[in-house]
Amino acid sequence: MGKQSEDYAIMGLNALKRAARKALENAKRNNLQVPIWKDGKIEYITPEIDTEQLGAVDRQSAALHSGN
Repeated sequence: MGKQSEDYAIMGLNALKRAARKALENAKRNNLQVPIWKDGKIEYITPEIDTEQLGAVDRQSAALHSGN
C-alpha cells in the first residue's frame, strides 16, 4: 500500500469523525438518545448537554452587572 491509500484512509477517518460529531449535535438538539456498542451489546446514551453558565454566578454579581 502506498501513500495514496494512507491519505484516503485518513480522509475517511476524518469524515467519520465529522459525521459522528454532527449526529451527537443533532441528538442534543432534539433530545434523542444515541446507540453505542459497549461490552458486546448496544446501549443507548443521552449526549451531555453543554451546561456552561451564561448568566451571573449569584445575586451579588448579577446586581453588579446590572448596575443596581
